[in-house]
Amino acid sequence: MNGSSLVPVLLATMMVGCAHDAGVIPIGNGTFMISKSEWGIEHTGATVKADALKEASAFCMKQQKDLEVVNTSQQDMVPFKSEAQAEVEFRCH
Repeated sequence: MNGSSLVPVLLATMMVGCAHDAGVIPIGNGTFMISKSEWGIEHTGATVKADALKEASAFCMKQQKDLEVVNTSQQDMVPFKSEAQAEVEFRCH
């Protein structure tokens, strides 16, 4: 195997299980959003949304407040096309 044929294998290996997280973003009127996406066949929109909800809950707990979910959306991964994604809009009370 030469060096150029290893590149696709290394890239594929690096993409498995990768996650993208913009963190908590204020979107106005005391409302926040978390947007997450994850590569890998073990991830679904539901698992990514669960991770985002955990992050939102932890954010509110740091402020000694309760989480109020305003809106959620999720999308499952499409192999070789898109990653599993979720967004959570929330407030802390």
